[in-house]
Amino acid sequence: MRLYTHPKLRITIEEIRGMPYIKEVWRGIFNPIVFRDLIGNSLEIYKTELPKIKMEDQTKFLLFADTKELELIRNEDITWLNEEINPKYEQLGFTHQAVIAPISQFASNKVDDYHTDDDNLPFVTKIFKEDSLAMKWFLNC
Repeated sequence: MRLYTHPKLRITIEEIRGMPYIKEVWRGIFNPIVFRDLIGNSLEIYKTELPKIKMEDQTKFLLFADTKELELIRNEDITWLNEEINPKYEQLGFTHQAVIAPISQFASNKVDDYHTDDDNLPFVTKIFKEDSLAMKWFLNC
């Protein structure tokens, strides 16, 4: 089910092994204003939709971010995500975030900095090259 559509971001509800999760597909080059506006829009959608989507007995909830077609993102935006946005994702009920690395080497180098070193935190972000590896990680957490 589609929740949001923009030329640079599409958000859908998907399912794996009976568990719903949120999938974001990011595309293109982002200036900070557009990027931060899109993140703000997504947070508003999640505030409304996550309580409807997440099952009562669901102990883990995935935010799956496909950034394969992301061409450019700034270091400052990665820092902003880590410091300001990830705590908001956690408050909303996300426990895991799988990020599929961009094909663009320049963007990929930046996105590699967007991961969690401590796997015991209540919200963990990991970077993957393939969708299947990301899903395997999430299912085995």
